[in-house]
Amino acid sequence: MSLTQVSKANEERAVIKKIPSIYRRSLKEIWEDLWTMLVVNVLWIIANLLVIPGPPATIALHAYANRVVHSEVTDQHDFWQTFKSSWGVGWRWGAVNLAVVGLLGVNYYLVSNALDVNLGSFLQGLYIAVGLGWFMLQFFALPFLFEQEQMKVGQALRNAALMIGRNLGFSLLFGLSLLFFMFLATLAFALGIMFGAVFLALAGNFAVNDQLEPIRARKNIPH
Repeated sequence: MSLTQVSKANEERAVIKKIPSIYRRSLKEIWEDLWTMLVVNVLWIIANLLVIPGPPATIALHAYANRVVHSEVTDQHDFWQTFKSSWGVGWRWGAVNLAVVGLLGVNYYLVSNALDVNLGSFLQGLYIAVGLGWFMLQFFALPFLFEQEQMKVGQALRNAALMIGRNLGFSLLFGLSLLFFMFLATLAFALGIMFGAVFLALAGNFAVNDQLEPIRARKNIPH
């Protein structure tokens, strides 16, 4: 094994070791400001139950989490201000997701009625895997919106895809551990409802911020 390969493997292990830290810091931020986190999470739930305000509320949720991750002073009023100004970018992001999720849902339904049971089961599994991959892409793309010079949805999706491709081991392990973590939160039903969305937003922003730190250091970009 070459020195380059050894160095790359060490870097990958170091990145993977950050996963427990991401969860710890996310939970710490929630614990230190329970009231604001609860209010923001409840506002996000209400907006998504009403459907139309859902995408801008999701952008506002991640904007709030991004400020927390960067140690900026923020509260529910910042969430509300961002929500009011995020309808454009929110629905550009929402339209892309509606199209992809709708396409996957229709195809999943069609193959569930396939004559060949084995082929139908294989394709259903494939669509579920693609759906989980799309979720992970969004998980990183939303934080990238606030790390870019411009809030362009397409650029955020490309940056998220590049990050996943360059840190595949981290992304897969993080995704699996995240599913397990949310499964535990679902068992504790109340906690999952009260803080689930804001926890995901914080974890995603911490993950992206950690990946960008070495790049900022090399290029002397301020935090």
